[in-house]
Parts: sequence; C-alpha cells; structure tokens
Amino acid sequence: MRVEQISVLLRNEPGVLKKILETICNGEINILGLTINETAAFGELRLIVSDTQKTHELLKKMELSHNIVKIIIVDLEDKPGQLLEITRLLSENNINIDYIYTLSYGRKSAYIAIKTWDMSATEEILIENNTRIVTIEDIIKK
Repeated sequence: MRVEQISVLLRNEPGVLKKILETICNGEINILGLTINETAAFGELRLIVSDTQKTHELLKKMELSHNIVKIIIVDLEDKPGQLLEITRLLSENNINIDYIYTLSYGRKSAYIAIKTWDMSATEEILIENNTRIVTIEDIIKK
C-alpha cells in the first residue's frame, strides 16, 4: 500500500516555510513527516500529512506549485542494520533509490519513506522479504 506525499516547490528565502506550516497548522492538519532539499534559489518540501486532500486545497489557494506522488513507508525495527537490509535488497534487484527519509521515530521502530525508480518492484521485494509496509492510517494510530 502506497502513501501520498505532497512535494512543494518553494522559494529559498526567509518566512516561506513558516507561512506554509502556519497554513497547514491552521487547517488542523498534522504533519507526520517532512524533508526539505534546497538549491540556491529554490527548495523542495516533501510532506506526509494526516489529510492530503485538504493540504492540497490549502496549497492551491496559496498558489504554490506542488504535486502528489505515491511513496512506500516501511516500519523498521530500531536496531543496527535494518535500513542497510532494505538498501541491500533494492540494490541486489537493480532498483535505485531516488530519496529516503525518516517520518517518525517510536520507541522500538522507525517509519522510513522510500521513493525508487520502480515502485511496484520495490513493493514486491519488500513484501517478499517480510518488510512491514504501512498505511497513513497505521501512522496516525501510533
């Protein structure tokens, strides 16, 4: 099961992120995970939120360029080598990871967001190797 992620193109200047986060907060939407990659002029904000559609509508009203992509989120045991095992499985199957980031951390596990060149094959490999793939509902419940 894949999860929707919102990717937002934003100007790399003071206050831009604050305004986006205020809007999301005022919409009573919970941010479950985020990462930002930057260049000199622009950044890309990636968000996993409790309500993707509502966030999309808010960003649209703000006239921010954004899109929704599907990613895979896995639940990994909190011990050395767990993420290494995922990267080994994908590498052995010739699947490149576009990006990867942590969503939230629990006492015994961490949620890891993964985007690859071949999402279907990635999902299949992870399931075959007993990796727990989670839904947005699983994250919200925790």
